[in-house]
Amino acid sequence: MVKFGVMVRPATCEQMFEHATLADRLGFDSIWIPDHIILENFQSISLEAWCLLSAVAVRTRNVTLGTSVTDPYRRHPAVLAQTVATLDRISGGRAILGLGAGEAMNVDPFGIPRDKRIARMKETVEVLRRLWTGEIIDYSGEIFKFSKAFIQVPLVQKLSIPIYLAANSPKTRRLVGLYADGWLAEMMSPDRYAADIKEVEDATRKAARSINQIDVVCVVTTALSKNYDEARAAALLQAKRRFLWWPKQLQLYGYKVTEEFDWNRLTVGRETSERIRRHIPEVPDEPCEDVTIFGTPEDCIGRIERYLRSGVTHFEFEIVSPYKETCELLAKKVFPCFAEST
Repeated sequence: MVKFGVMVRPATCEQMFEHATLADRLGFDSIWIPDHIILENFQSISLEAWCLLSAVAVRTRNVTLGTSVTDPYRRHPAVLAQTVATLDRISGGRAILGLGAGEAMNVDPFGIPRDKRIARMKETVEVLRRLWTGEIIDYSGEIFKFSKAFIQVPLVQKLSIPIYLAANSPKTRRLVGLYADGWLAEMMSPDRYAADIKEVEDATRKAARSINQIDVVCVVTTALSKNYDEARAAALLQAKRRFLWWPKQLQLYGYKVTEEFDWNRLTVGRETSERIRRHIPEVPDEPCEDVTIFGTPEDCIGRIERYLRSGVTHFEFEIVSPYKETCELLAKKVFPCFAEST
């Protein structure tokens, strides 16, 4: 069953509410909000994700609501469990937790420890699942210790709140297969999904689970227009920024660029965005075309079909063309072509 969601990109409160309610009215399945303290552009507005999601929850009726993504460093798992469970109640059972390894820009300037990533992710997931039961728990892990701990927020969702892990390495993909409800991945070609999903599937078998229990989410830069060249230019520009931010991912496609802006160690200053802009021409077009969805609605349908054949079950569109027009084109011209799959 294919689902279609949209990233509500950082902007003013009013703009983000407008974008979220539009997606809900048009029949999108999910809304995702980035969880950042800091963005690459010093002039950007970066509002707190969970406050925004709560406000979006009371303005929408149908879409599921998630972060893309929260990290396991800035919030103790007890606080995170209470926060997400509260959103679950406010939204009437539409909450999702997107969790990832985090970026230096959101952690390092504030003196927050960013260590033992895999162990911290694993233990965070384990603790969240147990706290959401409402039972009194003890827990003794490498990082977290709980004694007679519980939260007092009964869930609306019967079993648990879905946890989606952002995973782009063998170790984190293994965590997806063992523990997660969904897999968030970005800057990936259909061929990469087809290859990497095998690692997730192997881990599901070890946990006596099935790959069909994993919602495979393609987080993808998207630009639609009646003008193919305009859409292509918008998509490739954003993809080049992303590859500069994630040079190791570009290396998987056989290309190298400066590692000056690697998310794993980048901290943002006043001139960061301008310095990134100057390096954009270094990123070749070809890999950017392979990891984006762009063009006319007919072009985008073909690209979506390639991802579906690779195992993707859910799309999180990061829209870089005019938002309202793109959402309307997706809803009217693209989604109906996949109605039998939804």
